[in-house]
Amino acid sequence: MVTAIEKLYIDYVYKNMDNASMFSEIKPGIVLLRNTKVATLFSHPHVKLWHKFLLEIFDPKILGKKYALILPCSSVKPYRISRLHSQLESMLAKYSLADNIQRYIISEPMVLVPRELDIYYPFANYDYPPEELTEKDLEIFIELLSFVLPKLKTHRKIIAILPKHHSTILTSALKLCGNCITVEIYSYGKKAFKTVKNVVENLRNTIALHNF
Repeated sequence: MVTAIEKLYIDYVYKNMDNASMFSEIKPGIVLLRNTKVATLFSHPHVKLWHKFLLEIFDPKILGKKYALILPCSSVKPYRISRLHSQLESMLAKYSLADNIQRYIISEPMVLVPRELDIYYPFANYDYPPEELTEKDLEIFIELLSFVLPKLKTHRKIIAILPKHHSTILTSALKLCGNCITVEIYSYGKKAFKTVKNVVENLRNTIALHNF
């Protein structure tokens, strides 16, 4: 079943991307986009089209979820099959929380990706190692994220589980947007799986309390 956000994004791509017919033919996991010596992916037209969608079209209300988790991207694509993300999805399914908790992925160069879209191009078809992030791209990343964060006000509670790299970017973006939203940030660290487990269980109790 195609969700509302998927339909919105797919329609947008077909209206705004040249050769959009290729969109449905690209299989998740095949890396087509990489940084080059000439330009990084932040300047790639398909990535910039996503940024435009994020800034001008994306509205978290369409997702219909009161709670949100922000997680880091992964070298494995789509994100959902990486160890951390698959563990999270298993826990959400176990506790029947998937319909209550929105999952976002913070990523260079995609900035912020709703989990529902991670099987689509270009989210499932790029490679941008964090160590390749240039100072210029870092500034763009933080600025774009600062413009997107205010949209997340629709969520009642937002929790981020991030490594230091992405945590610093999120903190900088929050500062740039004037602390426009409140985000509880937990360290990814060496015990990321335990942190995810604790966060999900706490959210489970919070949701149960509000639904009581």
